[in-house]
Amino acid sequence: DRRFIEVWGDMASSWGVSKTMAQIYALLYAHSGPLDTDEIMATLDISRGNANMNLHKLMEWELVRKAERAPGPGARKDLFEAEKDVWKLTLRVARERNAKEILPVARSLGEIDAELAAVASRAARPLTAQEEAFRANVHEMRLFLELFNSLSERMLRMLET
Repeated sequence: DRRFIEVWGDMASSWGVSKTMAQIYALLYAHSGPLDTDEIMATLDISRGNANMNLHKLMEWELVRKAERAPGPGARKDLFEAEKDVWKLTLRVARERNAKEILPVARSLGEIDAELAAVASRAARPLTAQEEAFRANVHEMRLFLELFNSLSERMLRMLET
């Protein structure tokens, strides 16, 4: 279990996902039943605040959910379990990464592209070759990201069915 948790955390951090968030997911994924926050904290040696913040993010991403509590002692503690369907995991992570990385960059490039076009139309002088090349590169990158996003959305919709 420990090696899997470490490997998963290292892999996720190279994708820009919090290592602790990935380790919590891996711990819950590897465990046969749900765990409470105290068990997660003890296993990963993390603070309550860190555990709660990352569990909240994982629930927002729909990668972790609260599990049913068993009656008896400790029944007041929230229990958490991981989404174990690998396809659902992959689709949800891909959607989150697209929404948080690709779309904002595409929007920003669209704004830069529009600003450069406005400057070019108002310029008292023709754009230099360098300025024109930069404008063309920004425009091409924006078009590429929009196409990438469109293809990604279509592929994700197909995989969801």
